[in-house]
Amino acid sequence: MWQCCRAAAWQRHIATAERYHLGCSVLRTRKGPLVTAQIICMANFKGGVGKSTTAVNLAACLANAGNRTLLADCDPQANASEMFIPEDEIEFDFRSIIADRVPTEKAVRQTRIKGLDVLPATFDLALLDKELVVSPNGVQRIERALRPITGGYDFIVMDTGPNLSHLTLGALVASHHIIIPVSATVWSTTGLRKFVRWIDENREQEIIDAELLGLLATMVMSRTRIGRDVVGEMRNSPWPTFETMIPKRIGAEDAVFTRAVAGEPGVDDKFSEAYLAFAKEVIAFVRRSKRGSHRAN
Repeated sequence: MWQCCRAAAWQRHIATAERYHLGCSVLRTRKGPLVTAQIICMANFKGGVGKSTTAVNLAACLANAGNRTLLADCDPQANASEMFIPEDEIEFDFRSIIADRVPTEKAVRQTRIKGLDVLPATFDLALLDKELVVSPNGVQRIERALRPITGGYDFIVMDTGPNLSHLTLGALVASHHIIIPVSATVWSTTGLRKFVRWIDENREQEIIDAELLGLLATMVMSRTRIGRDVVGEMRNSPWPTFETMIPKRIGAEDAVFTRAVAGEPGVDDKFSEAYLAFAKEVIAFVRRSKRGSHRAN
């Protein structure tokens, strides 16, 4: 019964993709094997903006379209990991690779979605942040941990915590592209310019090489003045902004509770459609991106 439901949901998923000109052939970016994965980091030092939800659903959409995708969880809260693997079933996590020298391949786990693997986190990852501070070249350790497996994926999507920790900085160091989710709520854009400037300062010091791929409006209620004002402010900012907006849907919380992602049973159709459209935009942005071209004024 469950398999039938999942198959029917996937057919709706494909139909939605076709309506948005998002067929699998469009979302797939490789004509042959890639030399290395495109690494995309979700980052914002403000919490509650949808970083984990965006990381999980973007990774799922990319994988469902045929791209080999890894979801790498660099947040000790481990919300992205638990969408696929209960914490008590995780034997090795990101910290195991760096602190205990466990081979990266042993920590990677398959998920229920074909083509999507996860490099999980646990709360122990919080200890790694302190270890990175005192470790020589600590901010490069995450990049080194990922290096043995980047050739096996088309995309690596990284989730980070709501802070400016060494874990977050290390994830940014390992990345090619940065996406900043911004919730369309009061105070959501407060500190955004400072956060982008912090990224730019680390880039100028040649610590970070990743470019800002774009801002993503999340939890958007387009009928409210606040929602419209925040989206308008983002689009009038000096930084690239994705055209797609992720709507605020009551069913989104239910999907998290049941650990369902875009295209699966129980996920709001508008929510799934938005992430499909976002995945298409991400690929288009990656194709035409030029590193270092978007900075804070």
